[in-house]
Amino acid sequence: VVRLDEETFLCHTTTGGAERIHGHMEEWLQTEWWDWQVYVTNATEQWAQIGVVGPNSRKVLEKLGGVDVSKEALGFMEYTSGKLGGFDARIFRISFAGELSYEIAVPASQGRALWDALFEAGAEFNATAYGTEAMHVMRAEKGFIMIGDETDGTIIPQDLGLSWAISKKKEDFLGKRAQERAFMADPERWQLVGLETVDGSVIPDGAYAVSEGKNANGQRNVQGRVTSTYFSPTLGKGIAMGLIHKGPERMGETVDFPGTDGKTYTAKIVSAVFYDPEGEKQNV
Repeated sequence: VVRLDEETFLCHTTTGGAERIHGHMEEWLQTEWWDWQVYVTNATEQWAQIGVVGPNSRKVLEKLGGVDVSKEALGFMEYTSGKLGGFDARIFRISFAGELSYEIAVPASQGRALWDALFEAGAEFNATAYGTEAMHVMRAEKGFIMIGDETDGTIIPQDLGLSWAISKKKEDFLGKRAQERAFMADPERWQLVGLETVDGSVIPDGAYAVSEGKNANGQRNVQGRVTSTYFSPTLGKGIAMGLIHKGPERMGETVDFPGTDGKTYTAKIVSAVFYDPEGEKQNV
């Protein structure tokens, strides 16, 4: 919650997102806008949020009743609120798993009761809890970036194919000065692509893609690195996302990733969206 004079603005997001937003706002308040009479409080802990994910997720929520969660009433990336099965719910039609998915937020005191109700309603569909590792595999299959994996202090939106997210209309915005620096517009930057090992194995996390020759220290030259790497049960093979020199221009080429185990992993450069590229799974 941001309170400015007598007005209050509420920003609600997932726990990780809220922590990042809160941190960024505190940083700017302390370093740039230190004379503003503004106070920031992270209110996310007042809510319990549960993701209901999968082809049967809509059927589970419909069994609870009280809110229309049909495609027509609640489209992808839309939000509604109401009494879902008697719970005071905020319902977000969003997906980080690439499947039909809803995120349900209720007051923290109702969290356990909602959890139990969802399991009861989902029993006929064999509903089960899933953890972050499963979520990471599914988001990687869809080419969804993870802050802290695909990004760090050296990565800009253009590296991730997100040029569309940078304003073309605003005269000024945070980061515009940096965007105009020659290094940021360098066509030689490493850019995000998908990587498929030719033998189906899994590239080690953090591995570097080597190129011809050696640098002044006698080390192999590098042309990219892995940012996320998993075995995909859906596809039955190892998949990875990585930043490769001019990667999007090199679809179909192969690159080598020497591992610390003495093995060299050869991968083909492909689209970062490995599964359901048209988004049909999440838009049903």
